[in-house]
Formats: sequence, C-alpha cells, structure tokens
Amino acid sequence: MSNATIVSEARFTEPGVGEFMPLTEDSIRSIVAIADVALRNLWITQSYADLANRFLSVLRTDQTWCTFAIWASNTAGVSIRGEELPSLVTSLLRGDDSPVDAIVGRASLNFSAPLPSGLSGELRQTHVEHLLTQAVGQVSARIANGNTLVFAELAPLFVRFLHFLARVGAPAANEIDSRLDDLGFPSAQQKPLVRQAFRHYALAVGSADPRSRAQHVLTANIAAVLHEQQRLQNDITAALNAGLIDVGADLSAGAHRLLAHRLADRVIREVRIHVASHAEELWQCIATHLLMTMSLPGETLHLSHDVPLLRGRRQLFPDFLKHLDQPQLVQLMADWDPTHGSGHGSGARDWSDLHQRMGYIVNLFRSRQQFLALTVPPFTSSQLGAMVSYAQSEERLPARLVSTSSGERWS
Repeated sequence: MSNATIVSEARFTEPGVGEFMPLTEDSIRSIVAIADVALRNLWITQSYADLANRFLSVLRTDQTWCTFAIWASNTAGVSIRGEELPSLVTSLLRGDDSPVDAIVGRASLNFSAPLPSGLSGELRQTHVEHLLTQAVGQVSARIANGNTLVFAELAPLFVRFLHFLARVGAPAANEIDSRLDDLGFPSAQQKPLVRQAFRHYALAVGSADPRSRAQHVLTANIAAVLHEQQRLQNDITAALNAGLIDVGADLSAGAHRLLAHRLADRVIREVRIHVASHAEELWQCIATHLLMTMSLPGETLHLSHDVPLLRGRRQLFPDFLKHLDQPQLVQLMADWDPTHGSGHGSGARDWSDLHQRMGYIVNLFRSRQQFLALTVPPFTSSQLGAMVSYAQSEERLPARLVSTSSGERWS
C-alpha cells in the first residue's frame, strides 16, 4: 500500500480506538451489536470514513461509494438521534412556521355542541403534536434499521477487498471474477449489482488511464448504490408513510375515557373529517425536512431540487466524467438518469420512488466523484475517544455528545 494509506491508518492510533479502527470484519460485528442506536450510527459513520480514506489512497482522485456513505450515515444520524425533532415538531405546531401554522388553523374543530373545557384545543394542537412525535419515532427506527442493514452487508466486503489489495494488488482483468470467488463474494447470480460493483472497482485499481479509472469507479459506485437503495426501499417507504396515522383511531381510547360513548363517537368522526388530512399535510412538511435534505462538507443539499454545481465550478461534472463511453456505465445511466446527462430535472419529488431517488443520486455521485474534500474526517480524536468509552461502558450516549452534523463539532 502507499504511504497515504499508512498515514490514513495511523490516524486511528488514539488510545482505545484501535479496537474499532482500522475497520476489520470482527469490529464490524462489534459495531452492529452496539445496542444504543445513536452510538451505533456514529461508529457506522466513522467506519465508512476509514474505508473511504483507505480506498482513496489507492484510487488517488476518485471517491467511492464509501465516501458518500459517510455523509448519508451522518445525515441519517440526525433522525436516528432525534435531538432536534421534538423542537421541530413543537415549533411547527406553535406558529414558528407560518405555512404550517395555517395547516393547523385549518384543522380546528367546530363542534355543534360544547365540549369539556380545553378538549377541543388539545385535539387541535397537543394531540396532533403527539401523533407527529410518534411518527418521528417510527422514522428514526426505520432509518436506523436501514443504516445498520446496509452496513452489515456491504462493509465486510469492502474490508475484505481492501485487505486483498493491500496484500496482492490489483488483479489482472481476466482474474477478477475468480479472485472475488476466492474471497467469498456473492456471485453474479446471487447479487449481480454487488458483483458488478467490485468488478469495476478492481478494474479501476488496475487502470493506469485516469479517464478509464474514473468511469470504472462511477460504474461501481452506481451499481453499489443501486443495490443499497433497493435494499432500503421498504424502510424508506415506511419512513415516509409513518405520518399517515388514523387520527380518529389513535384518539378513540382517550376520548371514550373522557366522554360519553355517543359524544366520543361524534368527536372521533369530526376529528377524522377536520384533522386527519391536515395532520397528514403537516407530516409531509416534517418528512420533507427529515428525509429530503443531506449535509455534505460545505453544503446542504435539498433533494427535491436539481443537483447544484459545486461552489466555484462552471460545470456540473468533472472533465473525465463529462462524456461516458464505458458500456456498462452507459447502460446504467440510460436506465437511471432521467436527465440524459444534463443534470436538469434531477430533483426527486417523491423520495419513496426508486427511479426518482436514483435520478438524483447518480447525478450527485457523478458530480462529486472527484471532490476530495468529501473525505474530511467526520469526527475529532476526542470525539472518537468518547465514542470508544461509551461503546465499552455500554452506557447510553448523552445528548450533549450527539449534536454533530457536517461542519459542526460536539460540545
């Protein structure tokens, strides 16, 4: 391996951090087994950073799927930890956001007979706040599940592949499949996209031509992320639908405790008429905030908008990826890029739709593949030390340590 790899691995020699870094298959199992989902997410994020840096030292100019996974996992952590979400829900419901305040206002109940004092107000605001907080909890659980699922499946393969490269170097093109078989990789029949991804990573490592290398890396990245997104489909759909709660059914038990049966039934019926659709509308505002933004170093992406130019750049794609001619890459782009190589119209209106989601992702990957700032460390050495301490003690990670996001540091 190059000196750059040695430097990258030396970064993880802080006391105790060596238990997890550099990443091994044993440490992956230890991370997946961490019970605290917030702490587990932090270690998954750091693990991707380790893999990304080790891979970049081999490829020199091109970021792999692991690099983008750092920031997807880091962004997922905001939802998993949930430290910002209660205040988000409360502020939306209490008028800090005028469009949402209007939604809540439209959901006000108008009963033909008076109700016990204060009940209608609670139905209008407090109960809806409870429902949305419930939904946020469901979103956090789904995101955490998907985050762990993909890490447990793909991280061991990247560890195995990088270890092979360190020992043997790039295999000859005609030996790649047999080498992957020897390493225990799934076959093309079992997991075609995973096999395609690592075939092209191997071709990229063995290529001396920077343009060819860049296209092989992009082919591998798209195959890997397509496999990832297919695996995440159920969790993403469930997360987006978490707010589609039957408001009346949820209210039923409480209403029957407070009111006579006949009046309770009328309250529930009117809640369904007046509140349910507005609660759903309000949830869509919150879901958009949670699931349709992504933080990268130096920028926050709004996934419903087109992939933007990097600051200071005049073109969306780097020179080596402006014109694509690698056959499998051309086919992947034909299948998944609705913009036909322009980037215009890449924004996803419905993040639960795999084609819309992939349309954004392929343009994001293509535009940022040679942006080296993406491998900035997500955590400081002291933060890593704190993560090790809590992993070893099995204590719950305190909230003051989990307010991190791109460009921020823990207090």
